[in-house]
Amino acid sequence: MLVVALVAGVIMLAVQSCSKTPVACFNTTPPLDSIHINQPIIFDANCSTLADAYYWQFYNNTDCTAFTPLVTKYFKDTTTVNVYLLVTNGGNFAGVTYNIVVQR
Repeated sequence: MLVVALVAGVIMLAVQSCSKTPVACFNTTPPLDSIHINQPIIFDANCSTLADAYYWQFYNNTDCTAFTPLVTKYFKDTTTVNVYLLVTNGGNFAGVTYNIVVQR
């Protein structure tokens, strides 16, 4: 009887975790308000919760897509860049977009 209860509990947990929606989040190093040209910028999505896949899109003249929680980018010109992160968990997904101003 105990084994049946344990198996039922594990199945319930698995079903609950499959129905959860992830939360998209990312940070940058250096911080968003301190990004300059020709400087390495680390985009870090490890603050996202319940994510099992990552999709980055950088909308500027050096359009780039990446599929990992950590991405390093350089920007050659002063510009405004829209950065979009989509995270997924099974059939659930969430996204976040930031506008980044690259300074001289």
